Amino acid sequence: MAQSIGNIIEAFILSIICIVSVLGNLTVFVIFTRRHAFRTVTNGFLLNLAFADLLVSVLNMPITVVTIVKQRWIFGKNACVLLGFTTLLSFVSSVMWLAMIAINRYYYVVKWKTYSVAFRPRRSVVFGAIVWSMSLLLSLPPIFGWGEFRYIPGKSFCFVYWPSDVYYMYFMLTVCFFGPLSVMSISYFNIFKYTRVARQSLNQHRDVTNEEKTAQENGRIRRGFKVTPEEVKITNTILVVVACFMFCWAPFAMTMFTDVYYNRPIPRIIDISTLLLGYANSMCNPVIYGIRNQSFRRELSRLFRRCYAPSHTVPAVKVVPADRSQCPVNIDQSLEGAESSKLYFKSSSDEATAISTCNFEG
Repeated sequence: MAQSIGNIIEAFILSIICIVSVLGNLTVFVIFTRRHAFRTVTNGFLLNLAFADLLVSVLNMPITVVTIVKQRWIFGKNACVLLGFTTLLSFVSSVMWLAMIAINRYYYVVKWKTYSVAFRPRRSVVFGAIVWSMSLLLSLPPIFGWGEFRYIPGKSFCFVYWPSDVYYMYFMLTVCFFGPLSVMSISYFNIFKYTRVARQSLNQHRDVTNEEKTAQENGRIRRGFKVTPEEVKITNTILVVVACFMFCWAPFAMTMFTDVYYNRPIPRIIDISTLLLGYANSMCNPVIYGIRNQSFRRELSRLFRRCYAPSHTVPAVKVVPADRSQCPVNIDQSLEGAESSKLYFKSSSDEATAISTCNFEG
């Protein structure tokens, strides 16, 4: 009985994570594609990250909910291999895209002179293809015998069974975890180092009393340092996304070692909790964007108003000029200046609803 209640709670939590993740990441797609201002290279990379989250949210989470309720795998061996592959692909592609985004921000802030060349739209598409190709290749080895996709009872899902090949585990940890993590660390370290030096330079030039010299120096600094406070906040937001990813998936990665070197099975509550925490990362990014990005919140508010505001028909408006005798000028005469005359806006119900001032020029 206690086990059934525990399974119901697990399934309920995962269902909430799944729903929020799907709705949140679909909302990111809608917002980032609706307006031209959001169609930047960085946001394009973030959309790929959202797609990786959608991949696991749509394919894997519902199946895991069913498996938790049934307390066994009921979908066959081929489905287990497929879902294990998609879970691994989602994880690997998320890490790779976070590293790609870190490189993008590094060029935007530190190497800004070459950014427009390095991240042209066509090149960015090529970079995206490379990231997905690498993620795909790194996720394929268990299908061809290096490692094995198997049902993991403690987590109620299919994934790589790491004891099947320890060398593949170390390879994945090195290439797919510590490698991208090193790229992110180096990139963000250089970004913050550069912004700190630039901020110190700006503070020094504020003390200059000569007005002309200050204008000239500040002009040179602005040309050399093109990062606005909004861009700094975007970089910090992406850093929060990285920290959230590491926090959510680090416990799951630790269970890889325990599966290999710990002979006894991990307690169910710990094993499934690491999976739920990792899955929860898929719903974190839209929440972070909403909290940290004012433009995202504003566009989200517009989207909700458009979806849920009651529809109503706006009455037709007619523009009816007032009596000429009431106008302060004769509009039939040629005028040298611009004078004003009142126009009455009359609705179809013949009631005056507004008054506007118009200019007439001869």
